[in-house]
Amino acid sequence: MRLFIKHLTEYAYDKAVTLQPHHLYFYPAHRNYLQLLDFKLGVAPDPSGLAFRVDAENNAFHQCWFHGEHSLLKIQTEIIVETHEINPFDFIVTPLPSLWPSIMQPYLELEPMDVEINKWVKEVTDPAGSNLVTLLTFLNRELYADWNHTVRYEPTLLAISDCFNTKTGSCRDLSWLMIQMIRSLNIPARFVSGYSFNPELGEGHELHAWVEAFLPGAGWIGLDPNSGLLATDHYIPVVASYLPANTFPVQGHFSGKATSELSFEVIIEQS
Repeated sequence: MRLFIKHLTEYAYDKAVTLQPHHLYFYPAHRNYLQLLDFKLGVAPDPSGLAFRVDAENNAFHQCWFHGEHSLLKIQTEIIVETHEINPFDFIVTPLPSLWPSIMQPYLELEPMDVEINKWVKEVTDPAGSNLVTLLTFLNRELYADWNHTVRYEPTLLAISDCFNTKTGSCRDLSWLMIQMIRSLNIPARFVSGYSFNPELGEGHELHAWVEAFLPGAGWIGLDPNSGLLATDHYIPVVASYLPANTFPVQGHFSGKATSELSFEVIIEQS
């Protein structure tokens, strides 16, 4: 399957501002089912410098910096990828370690969770016993079945207690809730941001968030509580992190007394 992705992001400022260095996360991540055929990045105003870098969690990004004052920051990417069908269960899991190496600790960090959430997780996952794949599949399936999935563009996440109690959330909210649940079971988990292609879902689902859990012997396994399925070749990951705030497509600041207005558009077409 060949996909053409066009992503336009604009920040409009009511007064001219000084743009600080920005990090742009739009470059697709490596996956065995995905081949990047073309990547074009356009930034306006023209940056004084533009460099391709890799961050501490092995995510590729572009760093850019500017001179002068500006009232608009426009970022446009055009991406062509080709994917092939995969079996998302094509792996073998080795026993879960009782103590993870220190490098995995950020992916095990927990927010305080209500007793009701822990109780729900236990009820859902206990029938799986020691089968880690079944455990994650049960958890993923129940979150999909019991929660109302909404489109919400606010950058902040719902508190996990609010998401759990209202049984409502965006893809970002549900993914963060699931990550906390997985970590409570001593399984490392991280937040993934990227694109998904599913014409049946309609508009608003192209820019997407999901979960990756680390299983010993198998590595990072993609799970989407918004579909109840493991991630397939319809998922184009861009950035993954232990912390959702690290996955924003545009990361940077400006200096000046101004307010900004964000607008964006994502179009994915199969060719």
